[in-house]
Amino acid sequence: MLLETLKKFGLDDKEIAVYIRLTQAGELRASSLAYQMAQPRTSVQNILLRLEQEEMVHKRFEKNTALYTAVSPKELFLNLESRYVRQQNESKKNLGALQKILPELESMMRGNKHLPGVKFFRGIEGVRKVLFDTLTSKTELKDFANIDAMFEHVREVNDEYVAAREKLVASTKPHLTKRSLLLETPFAHKVYESGAYSPKSHKGYKWLPSEKYFFSIEMNIYDGKVSYLTYVENDLIGVIIENHHIYQMHSALWDMLWDMLPGKGKD
Repeated sequence: MLLETLKKFGLDDKEIAVYIRLTQAGELRASSLAYQMAQPRTSVQNILLRLEQEEMVHKRFEKNTALYTAVSPKELFLNLESRYVRQQNESKKNLGALQKILPELESMMRGNKHLPGVKFFRGIEGVRKVLFDTLTSKTELKDFANIDAMFEHVREVNDEYVAAREKLVASTKPHLTKRSLLLETPFAHKVYESGAYSPKSHKGYKWLPSEKYFFSIEMNIYDGKVSYLTYVENDLIGVIIENHHIYQMHSALWDMLWDMLPGKGKD
């Protein structure tokens, strides 16, 4: 029950494990905590930063060394209760502001018969809906992607999606293959050059220099649509735009980059 309850506040298994370990061990350095949990130090430091932002741990410095302690259960409850109230108030405020501008938006829409269809999504379920929408495509999929960010924030959902795409390509939708323009990182090289990642449905990739052209999203271009997903901590947002002209421009730009880039990896 403890784990399931904490997950309802947006924490994953590793974050919960770090918090619980701190409640048991008391004050620790990140390196000591990483050693005790047999986890990479950088991973534990990132988790501690997230828990600090969520007001679940305290940090103090002693001789330039950061020391971490878990907040007390009572303080944790009060912090989460306060955050919930703030979120509720902010939601009410935003809904009130939206209600005031509805007539103006409706008037604009009535005056334009050619507006693109736009759908917005939030959270991990929103990521699932945007990714799985590409499986309806009657054309090849083209994407831009930050593989490091994808695996860090939405690995489980992406694994489900890739498995579904692989199954469709092997059965009823052989056209549903994907080519990718990827941020070049050591981790992305490891994933794709292994040959094990979506071997049936992924038909090519080329690298974009991450030091010059960094981004934290995935963009998919398919079947008259363009979709975006932000792979950012606490800010998972998805957008699907359906419009032939917008799709056509994005597809042309993707093709231009593909043709210009050297043929590294599969092609």
